[in-house]
Amino acid sequence: MRLDLAAAFPLPKPAGEAYLTEAVAPWPCSTYLRIRVGDAEVAMPVEQAASVLSALGMLAAAGEVALR
Repeated sequence: MRLDLAAAFPLPKPAGEAYLTEAVAPWPCSTYLRIRVGDAEVAMPVEQAASVLSALGMLAAAGEVALR
């Protein structure tokens, strides 16, 4: 999934990518959410990503309310 981050803050590149990865092994492995913009990358297990994304959504909603 492409992410348009041009309006968010100055970055080396105005767009990034978000994708899921999982190691290939004969045992269960965690799935990771990875976000890459230019050479910078953030990765976290999807179990943690859901709560982080939820918190960011609540902050964004509060910011929109404050602008009204």
